[in-house]
Formats: sequence, C-alpha cells, structure tokens
Amino acid sequence: MQNIFHLRTKRLLLSFTSLGVLLFFSVFIPESVSFAEEPQTQKANSRIGDFAEKEFQEGYRKYSKEKDARPLKEWFKQHGTVHFGECKFRSLPETEEIQYLALDCPGKKLNGFFYSGEERLRSPERIDSFKVKGPVKLGKAVYWELEFSAENLKAASSKPIPGGKSNPETKLVEKASTVNFGLQYFLSIAKHPIDRPTPKGKEIFFDSSCPLLYLGKDADFYWDKSLYYSFQASCLPDSPYSWIRIKADLSGNVLVDNQPTEELQEGARYLAKLKLESVEKDKIVWSDAELFHE
Repeated sequence: MQNIFHLRTKRLLLSFTSLGVLLFFSVFIPESVSFAEEPQTQKANSRIGDFAEKEFQEGYRKYSKEKDARPLKEWFKQHGTVHFGECKFRSLPETEEIQYLALDCPGKKLNGFFYSGEERLRSPERIDSFKVKGPVKLGKAVYWELEFSAENLKAASSKPIPGGKSNPETKLVEKASTVNFGLQYFLSIAKHPIDRPTPKGKEIFFDSSCPLLYLGKDADFYWDKSLYYSFQASCLPDSPYSWIRIKADLSGNVLVDNQPTEELQEGARYLAKLKLESVEKDKIVWSDAELFHE
C-alpha cells in the first residue's frame, strides 16, 4: 500500500514538472524567434549614377585636380551602373594590353578610364553605360577599370554589316578602326613643337579618338586675303599644333561629307582627312581638307 502511494506521488510530481516547463517556454520564449536565423546583411547599393550629380562632379574634381581618388571611389561604389547622357567614350592611343578611354562631354573631357578585355572596342562611342571595377594604379596615376554589359560590348565591338549602305563617313570610321599611324605621327610631333622637315603631302586622319572641334571662322586679309575655318584637335588641346586652320575655297566653302558648305555649327565635332604641308615652330600648315560629321 505504501509503495502504491509513493508511485502515485512520483507521477503527480512529474506531471507538474512537465506542465511548468511548457508554461515557461510559452511565456518567456516568443514564437517568432528562430535560433537558426541570422541578421540579414545589407545589400550593396545599386543606384544608377548620373554625371549631373553634385557628388560626382566634386569627386571628379578632387581626382583630376588634387589626385585624391577616395571621394570618386566611394561614388562609384554607391552606383552600380553609370549612365552619362550626352557624353561619348573615345579611344586614346593604345598599348598592347590596355585600351585607354576618355569621355567627351559637352564643354569638357573626362580622362582616367581603361578597359582590359580580350577584344578591342572598335566603336566605344556606342556605349551608353558602364560599371567601375575599381581604381588601379598604372605608373604614377590612378585609373578606373571599366566593365560593360553584354549589349554594350556587342555594340562597341561589332564590325560593319557586309553589304550595308556605305558613305564617306563610314569608310573613314573603318579606317580609324585599324592602327592609325598618321594620327600617331601627328600626336608625336604635337607633343614636341619645333620647326622640322616634314613629309609634304602626308595624309592624316583625325578619327573618332581625336575629332576636330569647330571654333569658328577667321580671315587673313593682310597676307593672302583668304577665309579660314578654325578647329581644335580635341585629343591634344594644350599643344599649339592642336589649332588647325582650313582654308575655304573661292566661294567661302569647305568640304563636309563630300558637299561644299559654309554652314558649320560652332562646337560641332568632325572627323577629318588633311594633308601636311609644313611643320613650323608654332603651327602646322594643312591642305586638301575633307570633313565628315561625327
């Protein structure tokens, strides 16, 4: 009889103990908590960047003028994709492994970009957006390594369609897609202005990497009583040789897209084919100019 009493008492105590444990977990442990959950990490900012933003303009100023890349690095980090509106990429003189690029924008030029993909960008001006992998120090300067979407790479790397409509401008761009030794020669002498013998009649192509910027008309009535159209070689604005004067014909026209015209818009950019006549200490004399809309 005593044994039966102890057994009932033991079972009763176990029941109260189990009930207490259940009540404890029900009251003190919220149902919404999962021990397997971890705090979610904040996703990287993927905002679209725009060059009109004040933060970009200030960051680029510090990068280009003060050699401080930190603000611009942070801006690129915060913007996964960058659209640049009216700006156009231009290819600069290349090395074997890296294609240096600059962005030509209305009224200014942004340098400091490069692309190291396996395939060269034949038409970088077709690109409309980019991403920055990060800053890379090349020599003593910091450059921004670029990557592009598959669509942009396809557009920038594609060859002209066989059998497509051809025009002088297309032919000139095709010529520019190869190694432009004439332009390289001009850039070489433009960096070291000096009176020198010149291969008279040497043809120079100012391709999409260095179009001519139209400045306006001027006249030299004292010497030859002629009208001239003045341009600047956009890729080398600091050289005296970047100022290019093209002599108008007797009717006051120049040849644009194989048509004589005198209506050139100031600030417009042109591809050009010219011949070297002489290289003097402070200027180059040109002849046989042909211009093409970019």
